[in-house]
Amino acid sequence: MAHFESTAGNPSHNGRVCSTWGNFHFKNFDGDIFYFPGVCNYIFASNCKSAYEDFNIQIRRTMVENATMITHVIMKLEGAVMPYNHMGVLVERSNSYLKVSAKLGLTFLWNEEDALLVELDKKYTNQTCGLCGDFNGIPTNNEFISQNTKLTAVQFGNRQKIDGPTEQCDDPIPPAVLKNCSSEFASICETVLTSEAFTSCNVLVDVQDYIETCIQDLCHCDTSMADFCMCNTFAEYSRQCAHAGGQPLNWRTSELCPKSCPFNMQHQECGSPCSDTCSNPERSALCEDHCTDGCICPPGMVFDDINGAGCIPRKECHCTYEGETYAPGTSFSSKCRSCTCAGGEWACVTQSCPGTCSIEGGSHISTFDEKYYSFFGDCSYVLTKVKNQSHSLLNNHINFLKFKGTTWTNVTIFRPSSFFIVLQTTFGLQLQIQLTPLMQLFINLDPSHKGQTCGLCGNFNDVQTDDFKTTSGVIEGTSAAFGNTWKTRADCPDAKITFENPCTLSIENDKYAQHWCGLLSDTTGPFAECHSTVNPEVYQKNCMFDTCNCENTEDCMCAALSSYVRACAVKGVLLNGWRNKVCTKYTNTCPKSLKYTYNIDSCQPTCRSLSEPDVTCNIKFVPVDGCTCINGTYMDESGKCVPASSCPCYYKGMPLSPGEVIHDNGIVCTCTYGKLSCIGEKPQPVCASPMVYVDCGNATAGVAGAECQKSCQTLDMECYKTHCVSGCVCPHNYVLDGKGGCIAPEECPCVHNGDSYSPGESIRVGCNNCTCRNRKWHCSEEPCLETCSVYGDGHYMTFDGKRFDFEGDCEYVLIQNYCGKKGLDQGTFRVITENIPCGTTGTTCSKSIKVFLGNYELVLSDGRSDVIQRTPGGEMPFQIRSMGIYLVVDTTVGLILMWDKKTSIFIKLSPSFQGHVCGLCGNYDGNGNNDFTTRSQSVVGNVLEFANSWKVSSTCPNANQTKDPCTANPYRKSWAQKQCSIITSEVFAKCHSQVEPNEYYQACVDDACACDTGGDCECFCTAVAAYAQACNELDICISWRTPSICPLFCDYYNPQGECEWHYKPCGAPCMKTCNNPSGKCLHELRGLEGCYPHCPKNKPYFDEETMTCVSNCGCYENGKHYKPGMQMPSTQNYGIGGCIVAICGPNGTLQRVVYDCPISASPTPFQFSTTPPATTSTGTYFIASKITSSPTTSVCVHEVCQWSEWYDGSLLIPGFDGGDFETSAGKAICRHPEKIQCRAEKYPHKSIEEIGQVVHCNVSFGLICRNEDQKGELHICLNYQIKVLCCDDYSHCLTTRVTPTLSIETSASTPSTVPTTSETSTFTPSVTKEITTTTTETTTPITTTPSTAPVPCKTTQTPYSTTQESTTTYSTTLTTQHIEISTTEKPPEFHTKHQTTTASTIPPETEHIHGKTTSTPTTQTQTEKKTTYTTLPTTITTSTSRAPTSSQTTPISSTSTSTFTPTPT
Repeated sequence: MAHFESTAGNPSHNGRVCSTWGNFHFKNFDGDIFYFPGVCNYIFASNCKSAYEDFNIQIRRTMVENATMITHVIMKLEGAVMPYNHMGVLVERSNSYLKVSAKLGLTFLWNEEDALLVELDKKYTNQTCGLCGDFNGIPTNNEFISQNTKLTAVQFGNRQKIDGPTEQCDDPIPPAVLKNCSSEFASICETVLTSEAFTSCNVLVDVQDYIETCIQDLCHCDTSMADFCMCNTFAEYSRQCAHAGGQPLNWRTSELCPKSCPFNMQHQECGSPCSDTCSNPERSALCEDHCTDGCICPPGMVFDDINGAGCIPRKECHCTYEGETYAPGTSFSSKCRSCTCAGGEWACVTQSCPGTCSIEGGSHISTFDEKYYSFFGDCSYVLTKVKNQSHSLLNNHINFLKFKGTTWTNVTIFRPSSFFIVLQTTFGLQLQIQLTPLMQLFINLDPSHKGQTCGLCGNFNDVQTDDFKTTSGVIEGTSAAFGNTWKTRADCPDAKITFENPCTLSIENDKYAQHWCGLLSDTTGPFAECHSTVNPEVYQKNCMFDTCNCENTEDCMCAALSSYVRACAVKGVLLNGWRNKVCTKYTNTCPKSLKYTYNIDSCQPTCRSLSEPDVTCNIKFVPVDGCTCINGTYMDESGKCVPASSCPCYYKGMPLSPGEVIHDNGIVCTCTYGKLSCIGEKPQPVCASPMVYVDCGNATAGVAGAECQKSCQTLDMECYKTHCVSGCVCPHNYVLDGKGGCIAPEECPCVHNGDSYSPGESIRVGCNNCTCRNRKWHCSEEPCLETCSVYGDGHYMTFDGKRFDFEGDCEYVLIQNYCGKKGLDQGTFRVITENIPCGTTGTTCSKSIKVFLGNYELVLSDGRSDVIQRTPGGEMPFQIRSMGIYLVVDTTVGLILMWDKKTSIFIKLSPSFQGHVCGLCGNYDGNGNNDFTTRSQSVVGNVLEFANSWKVSSTCPNANQTKDPCTANPYRKSWAQKQCSIITSEVFAKCHSQVEPNEYYQACVDDACACDTGGDCECFCTAVAAYAQACNELDICISWRTPSICPLFCDYYNPQGECEWHYKPCGAPCMKTCNNPSGKCLHELRGLEGCYPHCPKNKPYFDEETMTCVSNCGCYENGKHYKPGMQMPSTQNYGIGGCIVAICGPNGTLQRVVYDCPISASPTPFQFSTTPPATTSTGTYFIASKITSSPTTSVCVHEVCQWSEWYDGSLLIPGFDGGDFETSAGKAICRHPEKIQCRAEKYPHKSIEEIGQVVHCNVSFGLICRNEDQKGELHICLNYQIKVLCCDDYSHCLTTRVTPTLSIETSASTPSTVPTTSETSTFTPSVTKEITTTTTETTTPITTTPSTAPVPCKTTQTPYSTTQESTTTYSTTLTTQHIEISTTEKPPEFHTKHQTTTASTIPPETEHIHGKTTSTPTTQTQTEKKTTYTTLPTTITTSTSRAPTSSQTTPISSTSTSTFTPTPT
């Protein structure tokens, strides 16, 4: 039978669950089970005690066919009334339940019949009202007690009634006391609920309440509905068992409460709620929920959520691609890639394909590797050339093409339509030159040239991240710095980065551009067919820029639209009819003899073809549009279609077309009526010495002017000379130094990001050091950690530099190395992220992150971290530390995660993972073009298809395209642009040449527009901080925060009068913290801004929890923090002994403390058995024994103390006579608290003295704060919380018969006769650890009652003494109060006396698991302890006394005195 394995990561959490089921039964958060037969509308649970009500759930029951059904549920979640699908609220079907999950920390389950369940985050502790109670963890307290009067269940329930505006619903009549029918129904109820199916449950959840509920239901129930009534309670017990961490077996049979399932699914009582599906076959690996009852697939099968065909083997799963479904074995082919479906995944083969480089709109460049950038240069530049070969292609605003050393026999030029010219070469280069409506250039290059090109078009090596690599050997940070290195003329000025958005200059142009360019992303528009193949985002941005920037607005807009159409044609998507509503004039203005055609992919009939064979008809090219000749006519050189008789003859020469524009060094000339008319004049320059002026007007033919003057920057460029250019030139063998002077070539500096460096100087690029030698950078080649960034409202940048925006409401895989079928068994980590929304546009306000690594899970949410050990064993594989505003997770596998505790996540990954990861961060193979790889291994163009495939839960709905926030909230746009302009202002000027700011600026504007319901400054600050962090990564420290712009108030953390905390814009090195006491980090991280303390020498550690410097931290074990003196869990008891406790020592190290017990005669090794604990109604007793030859032995287990959680037991009472009175909660938590701590809820890190209120905090009466006593600034009491030190008194001794193993097990005592002892023992440990034990005993027989009577010490029948050599090591992880023995030259002596009697019958208030109860009275031992200590060789005396009880047949007395004399070892 398949079983769902619950993990250590899903501990018992019944205390966070409230439920109702069956015949009006309720279990509140605090564990009370009661019966309330109300049929009105009642508040089930609400967040009533906070200033703002996060949720309110109301229910109504009705009688349906003699059965009670929940017929109405009203939920208010963050202002939305159910049924509602709101950001942050997910409604789905989970097994047989309707499940509502709210990210505020609420889960709701309803079987749409009788049962309903609500589970809350513990942050709502003591803040709830309704039938579910106050969620304070204390049974009966506050719920069923009002003004010291106990309420009945009906009275309590009636208080929760909420009638409708016209409703008057009668309160239920208290149920009549029925005749005792337990004998009639007890058998069936008890038989089922204690059957083998519930064996594990009986240990975890007290079954007696449910047996009684079952009996009560059968008594009330109509005979015909007996099955229904009975089954509901069995099902509820099963559910509660799962919440307690148990695994109920299948208790249903074909006769008993049968359930049917659809398809070929099977009903399981403890099945995984996270079903593996065809679209996500690894869902169960990330399941964090406990098992639930419902229909699940048989083992080895997954649910077919693609076709809805039930459960199938995974190999039969279909695949999806661009919205289409493909059966296993079927294939599809796209350009350069063919894929076959196999078991729900695509197996793809990639062919080598030509690369395309384009220049669109005059300034927007796409490289061969598809890196997009804009460059606004006014010079002649190398677009592309093959390294060390003769031909190159130049750009001077695309009007000058040159092939050096080639003849025209290598080149074929033709015109397929009136809009385009095609130039085909014999060496694998093809140019498409668009003429209408604007000149644009598209270069196709054969894949044989891969890795051999350079220039503005990049290096064609399938890696976008190095496209800005220059001939000097380093990668430039900005497009301007990169573009300037490819100038061919030294006398041109360097291009600058432009931050101006031309659309802000004209409101009319902006509206025009928004409307027409918006068609590109319109999901119902003429371009929608191509969205899944080519992402329109970058084309829309270019369209907006060009449309607003151009003088001829419509021409530029139409050119931008045609660029997207061509990009789609390259990928095989041909768009027809797009000019029907936009740019129509170009279809209507064809000459009379021509007609407009959308897709032309073959040669034109030309006059040339009549006189010679037309070689152009063999050339393949990307389809173009334009005017073509109608049948029977031929195109002449002027582009007119004429009959054959009118075709001209041909001779050499290429005229300059009318209207064509030439840019020449700042002068713009236009061809008009056969003459060039020019704008701008060059003043006659005065040349600085030693330069001289060359005037081409007076020069002789063949003289070179300034066009061939070399500079340090253009030293390696060839001179592409068309005509003589007047200007200043350097003397022979000298070049321009870039500063207006001349320099010898060997003295030229190296340039990086626009800055010059002298020979011998070094810089840091990434993680490598580069040294300038002979104008080239010589860099070390250390592999660097690459970064994936996610920040703000869904802005992503992958490891390979691909940027995209995606806002989804589910959990998504950010990065994992479980990729493809092969990787599923070999993966080591997963990082899951989830957006927590705010704002009406669904803006992300924070993120929740989960890191799965080994058998550990790290949860980051609400600004804090929580470590969950999913299965036992293993070292914690990560280190968590705070660095400024960031929380840093450093792992042992080479993954670093930085989180700003809000919306920014930065993940750094070791190069060893290159090409072996997947998720929203891409595949880290250097090629950003394939980063949109879906979970099924297909590469798509649509962001939504890609990102939705990485949902963790396939039942979570797909994200849809979101509206542009500045369009949705136009009133915020100007504010957003003004605020975000800090990114492009002088504040960040040092960084502009290193990190392109425009993308960050646009993301900032989007987020600032989107945050429309509060948190707007938060959104703005996060976006600016993301740019600052990118600068800090490159060692460019920008101190951008001010008291008015995103301030960080570090002084908040300073103790009064002290100045430890300071803001550091560039972070600080790794420091000693409580999470990382060594001060050594696995990876040194640079530039994490935030508040940093300067801890003094006497307090060297920074405690992240309290945000203070401390002298010692306490203990950390598996990510959990324990204060000094706190008990810690231990899993390593072997080899030490049964009388063992462990505490967190004062210096932060684990200390195991062994309480010496009588031991055996021979040094036999310990063994441990893992017998499941049996339980009693008063707790669990642990018994340890050791191998010995004696018939019995004694083991004494001593008192263990532990601080409770913080409790808030009573509400703040307003008015002069009011206040806060926490007088009952302490004793409700435990009977005799040893100590108490009090704090203000609002100021948890301040002492009461610092707050300045008059508050009485005492362990005997709790906390009292009276409003009338407050005379300071705070004249009304704050709300206070208390926690108490509870001690579990286990100082009685336990007896067991000796077996050949040491076992740790639990036992419930039964009526028996056991001896008590009076003993005196003397232990004298010597240097060699020899222990001599003398025991004298007397025996008195007594009879004890079941469950709770203290078990006296075990006895041996004869005195004995032993000598044993042993070594004891104290280290690692455990806790309990103890006596530390320090070894001095003169050993101290210890005397311990115990005097024991029995206590009165009081039910214990513990957190132990309760088992089955009986009617037999029980007893509980209470201890009052008095201890005196001295420090030198001294006697320490401990006396205890116990009051007598009537439940014993014989009084017990026991006295023991022990003397310990340790000697130095």
